[in-house]
Amino acid sequence: MSVTAPKNRLEGNLRDLPLRNLLETIAEQERTGVLSLEGQCEIWFSKGRIYLASNASSPAISEVVFGADAGSLASIQASFATHESDRSVIVEILESHPDSEPVLRRLIHEHNLNCLFEVLVPADLDYHFEPDREHRLGDSFAVETTELLGQASRRVEIWRRIASRIPSTSAVFELSPILPDGLVERLVSYDEWRYLAQMNGKNTVADIITETGESAFRVCSVLYRLLLEGVIGEANSKK
Repeated sequence: MSVTAPKNRLEGNLRDLPLRNLLETIAEQERTGVLSLEGQCEIWFSKGRIYLASNASSPAISEVVFGADAGSLASIQASFATHESDRSVIVEILESHPDSEPVLRRLIHEHNLNCLFEVLVPADLDYHFEPDREHRLGDSFAVETTELLGQASRRVEIWRRIASRIPSTSAVFELSPILPDGLVERLVSYDEWRYLAQMNGKNTVADIITETGESAFRVCSVLYRLLLEGVIGEANSKK
């Protein structure tokens, strides 16, 4: 006697079906639910669109939402913990803090993109998809899966170039003694200033990431650009 797997069941190993293809399959089938990668990552879908991704190294989604200045961390955590409301956390927050929508959307998108970027590499992980599950965050900011995949893939390519100049987050950089190419002045962006302020010849790239609370990709991208311009260079002394 043969046993037929449930129609909505989706499980296997990424060595047989790469993550990109798996995500595209879920998107094409317009599935709603959560994809789990061997306990290391969860990706939540609403009708094939991604609205939340998280992994072991990412901050809790309540901390991400807190960054939008839309209430206290305790109140946001309480909203995620309750199961009595039919409204999503996003809907609840926007009702009381409508002006936070642009920042909240950007923070959640960046969070999801960072998580997807970190897992979008060849891996030998078991996966399973649980249909019809919904996260308290809500799908108000769901993004087309192909769009998010494209952005994450571009980050992977950029990261490969960055790694040629910043092979490790233990690297230490410092300001160059003079501006490159005969420049007498250079405008410094907000992000650049935040990172340059941390450079004392001792702080590692990992220290800068920790102090600024930014993602490794964001910090290293800026440092890579500054390296190419000659604004900073590798420090002689290591921490």
